[in-house]
Order: sequence, then C-alpha cells, then structure tokens
Amino acid sequence: MAASTTVFAVTPILGAKLGATAVSTPAFALLTKVWANDGKAYIYGKASEAIGSITTCKIGTLGSVSDDSGSAGWTANCPGGAAAGQNFWLKRTTLA
Repeated sequence: MAASTTVFAVTPILGAKLGATAVSTPAFALLTKVWANDGKAYIYGKASEAIGSITTCKIGTLGSVSDDSGSAGWTANCPGGAAAGQNFWLKRTTLA
C-alpha cells in the first residue's frame, strides 16, 4: 500500500481514519480493535509517556501505551507522535 494512501477501518467500524493525529479527548473506547483496508489490525490506546510517530509500543490491559524499543508487536500510527495522555491508533506489526 502506498505511503500516501489513507488507511481506514473496515470492520467492525467503517471509515474511522486510523492515521489521524493524537487527540486529548478520546474518539473511541480504549482497546477498541478494528481491521483496516490495509489488512492490518489496529487498536486504540492512550499514551502513558511521549510516543514517537512510528515507535514500537506495548499496550497495558487498560489501554495504556508505552515505548517498547525492540518489540515488533504494535507500532504507533499517529503523525507527529503523541504526548502523555493523548489517544491514538496503533498498528499490529506482527502476527504473534
């Protein structure tokens, strides 16, 4: 999929833009999981610390997201990154 292609949810929510910038007011419940038009799974989380735009992350049981350098499980998917307390989408980067 080309870098300029807009990625959006296809199930169970249709049309949510998954490459949106991080926001302070949540648009979805934490841990909302969707499948996108690029075939990847995405999950909605809340930064517990500053997160870079493509940082590999770990997600806590309540939806908190922190940096997990070296992990390949989830990758932040928010242009400009996220400040602590902001909500954003993460893309599943492995099948495990």
